[in-house]
Amino acid sequence: MLIFETLSNQLLNIYMKTRDIKIIASALLFTFYLGANAQTVTTFAGQDNSTDWANNFNNSTATLSQAYFYLPEGICWDNNGKMYITESNKIRLIDGNDVYNRSGALGDPSFSLGFHDGTGVAGKYYSPTSAVCDASGNVYIVDSENHAIRKLAPFVNVGNGQVLATFAGGAPDGTQSAKGTPDHKDATGTASRFNTPKGITMDASGNMYVTDYNNYCIRKITSSGVVTTLSGKPGTDGSDDGTGGANCTFGGPYGIAMLDANNVIITDNWNLTIRKVNITSGSTTTICGKTGVLGTKDGSLSEATFKSPKGIAVVNGLIYVADDSRIRVIDLTNGTVSTFAGSSSQGLEDGVGDKAKFGRLAGLAYDGNNALFATDVYFNVIRKITIDNLAPTANFTATKTSLVVNEETTLSDISGGKPATSRKWDVKNQQTGATVNVSVVSGDLNSSSSVTVKFLATGFYTVALTVTNEFGTDKAEKAPYINVSTTGIETLDQLSNLKIYPNPLPGGSDINLFLGNGNFQNATIELMDATGRTLQVFENVNGSSFQIHSPALTSGNYFVVVRSANLTGAKMISVQ
Repeated sequence: MLIFETLSNQLLNIYMKTRDIKIIASALLFTFYLGANAQTVTTFAGQDNSTDWANNFNNSTATLSQAYFYLPEGICWDNNGKMYITESNKIRLIDGNDVYNRSGALGDPSFSLGFHDGTGVAGKYYSPTSAVCDASGNVYIVDSENHAIRKLAPFVNVGNGQVLATFAGGAPDGTQSAKGTPDHKDATGTASRFNTPKGITMDASGNMYVTDYNNYCIRKITSSGVVTTLSGKPGTDGSDDGTGGANCTFGGPYGIAMLDANNVIITDNWNLTIRKVNITSGSTTTICGKTGVLGTKDGSLSEATFKSPKGIAVVNGLIYVADDSRIRVIDLTNGTVSTFAGSSSQGLEDGVGDKAKFGRLAGLAYDGNNALFATDVYFNVIRKITIDNLAPTANFTATKTSLVVNEETTLSDISGGKPATSRKWDVKNQQTGATVNVSVVSGDLNSSSSVTVKFLATGFYTVALTVTNEFGTDKAEKAPYINVSTTGIETLDQLSNLKIYPNPLPGGSDINLFLGNGNFQNATIELMDATGRTLQVFENVNGSSFQIHSPALTSGNYFVVVRSANLTGAKMISVQ
């Protein structure tokens, strides 16, 4: 009976409230992506345990690559950076390259479920699904099928077992096969009651917020264990937004994370929506997703649909959601939902962006550095998703950098990172610092990603681009970048092999040219001023070096232009 009950509950957790498979297949045909940032996905811990989990388990310490998990879901880190993973029947700790059994019974997960407080393997769980750590290193665990919140004492060392106690929800009765009793009751500690809680998060004051799945509520637990209902009508499912408490309804709140200091963000798994709840008033709003509409559509907040939203994490204001076999990202600033990693194709494959494959994702957590960690309850592994290129890296190109007066060139923003929320172009004469000789043909120097400009006077021009997004600001400056003459000069710095010294050049000094690799072959070498006017010409130049004697040069910028069968281009020199 216990085996049957265990399997039934586990299958219920995985498939609960899943829609008709025909609808799923139909929705997948219309999937498209707006996500532009490719993210690197690797398998962090565990090996494929999708077929023989009843026989594949670790009774002792294992390495990351050799560990076996079964229904891993919750992830958190303690104050020393040690990682905790909740499983079907126990809590694992990852420290360095090793995976330790820290709490919960060993052996086949089907025969080791229960509700019992104790130290180390003497404790028992029944499908824990989430965890959070406080500043002292205590681990608070959502013991879902025991309808309780458990508290695991801080880690001291491998040799000292961690004590497990029940913090809130039905108290254990002391037997090895007990199971908690579902109900709804606001009270303190073990006098309170939950019904299949799923997710947990903690604010800066140590208050915890729990998604009470089958009570259709969001519960608040103070650090002293006082449990209250923040939002939702106990026992009544729905999708109503409102001012808090029973004025709001949920269909099946699952994942939860702090959005900011005043709000939590929640995956409403049954409603297929993402909800926001104020932690003081309980006021609830639906952010995105269409209630009851199954899909994987990216787009605006009003257009996007979800398939099975569960785990959720917030990184610098962006909301990441574990949605079946992909990770979605919600950008509230730009009002968009896009696919961050994974696709409709399921599998256990590392890769970048939509080239990576997941099985069925559940938990999602941010390591506070540059990576998300996700639990895959189909393959029973832990995946790591590196968050690449969020901060801006300014860069730009021009259609042409060597121009004649009144000729146009188009500057284009090719910056890396998340798309800019603002940008500014600066185009100035390098010598005078003036912008009066630059005319904007199209676009806006204060906003446009592409701007066409025309130069009204000769000279060397510096171009700078400053880009900003929610992750920071970066500036790229190229000087000199644009050269404008009356006759046209070949592209600057095309001759990377040509060395000119000294540069800058003291007035009256000789100009020394040197080819680092190869020789001038019957080359014509010209010395020009900034307007493109030829000052000196030297023909039939051969060898690896050449010297120009031009004592009459005044301060300013000049060009050395080389033309030959094997070498053509220009370099700028400055005379002081």
